[in-house]
Amino acid sequence: MIDKIKKNKVLELPDWVSNQMKEIIKWMMNNNENHRPTTKMILSHDTVLMYLRSCESHKQLQQDNINALKERDQINEERIQDRIENYRVILERNGLQSDSERAFAERDRERIEKDRLQIELNRQIQERNGFQSDNERALAERDRERIEKDRLTEIQRLQAETSKLRPQTTSSNQQSKSEPKVQQIQQQVPPSLNPNMLVGIIPDIEDAYQQGIKIIRTDKYGPSTIAFDPIISNGIVRFGGFFERHSNIYNFMIGIADSSAVFGSNEGPRSGENDQKTVCYWSG
Repeated sequence: MIDKIKKNKVLELPDWVSNQMKEIIKWMMNNNENHRPTTKMILSHDTVLMYLRSCESHKQLQQDNINALKERDQINEERIQDRIENYRVILERNGLQSDSERAFAERDRERIEKDRLQIELNRQIQERNGFQSDNERALAERDRERIEKDRLTEIQRLQAETSKLRPQTTSSNQQSKSEPKVQQIQQQVPPSLNPNMLVGIIPDIEDAYQQGIKIIRTDKYGPSTIAFDPIISNGIVRFGGFFERHSNIYNFMIGIADSSAVFGSNEGPRSGENDQKTVCYWSG
């Protein structure tokens, strides 16, 4: 390039280059280096100054755009924080108010977390011990069938016994015309129900579950109602049980329910329409 400049064989500048810029370039390409402009002279030239100002303006514009974006992001962040704060205030205003309610909520969260950990532990134990063999499942199915068969047999026996206890009318046809009918009911107390045939009707195993002849309460705080088969249409049935480690804080009830009563999860025996279908006795 230097040789071309010395021999003046450089290409012509394009037409779009301004005359002033052409002069600067030719001045810079002078064969005599003593006649070339200094850096200060080049930078002080109007065309160069205009270009530098243009570059500076462009750079300032970019910085202004960056600052504007930062400011917009900060405003958006402040708006988000305001929404979060408003939402928190609404939750506090509409949420739990009393210390007692907050304590119940915390206790429920702890119970849920404990149940979750127990479920996870049970799952790990099941994975570690594997699935039951076909023989074990067959034995379990056979036991269920035997229990169901015994239950049906006991129900039939009770129905046969109670059918003998129906009221008998001692009056004759002539006596019925002159005086009211007198019903003499002879009833006998049948033996206790076979514990093996008692099947608890449990709405949700998270409230309670049956283990053999035991009913184990899972939810230590919420209400839970359990009914038992079989359904008794008439006669007298003796039913007994024992409470183990019962807390004195909460009451318990025992009673008789109509066969149409359906008890839901986390409900007492007198909830809703069941109030007209149950007779309950309170512990306190």
